[in-house]
Amino acid sequence: MKLYRTELDKGLSKKLFDIDTNQFLSDELNFYEDTIKVELSAEWSSNGYHVSGILKIPFEQTCDNCLTKFHDLRTTDFNFWLTDYDELLQDDSDDVLHFSQDDNEIDLNSLFQELIFLEKQMKSICREDCKGLCLNCGTNLNKGNCGCSIEVKDSPWEALKNLKGN
Repeated sequence: MKLYRTELDKGLSKKLFDIDTNQFLSDELNFYEDTIKVELSAEWSSNGYHVSGILKIPFEQTCDNCLTKFHDLRTTDFNFWLTDYDELLQDDSDDVLHFSQDDNEIDLNSLFQELIFLEKQMKSICREDCKGLCLNCGTNLNKGNCGCSIEVKDSPWEALKNLKGN
């Protein structure tokens, strides 16, 4: 997604953009819609342009408990500066991007890609009360009981009962 200096100079207030999800597809990322929605605001100040907004990311996830695919719409806020002001650039902060007075546009796709990867959860669960799969037959226990008679021991000391001399 590109922002143009002419747009930034005028100022943006909650302008809506669509970003094609195909540019972010990878082994770790899948989406259930073709676009990521961006709501972006920008205003000029003496230090550069302050840009803020919201990303709405339509992840398609696979539950780590029951292996069911589900939709997970994640929303993340962003806030950064576009500037060529030396004092801000020397800060080594991730929320300051170099934008020279000679530049007429800036591509924000790499920044948004980082935000999208950071928003992806390490462990995905389809719902809070997910029962997972049967350890014996692999049936999805969210869809019904499988009928297996596996006795689950809750105590970590249960294995000690099988030791000789008890």
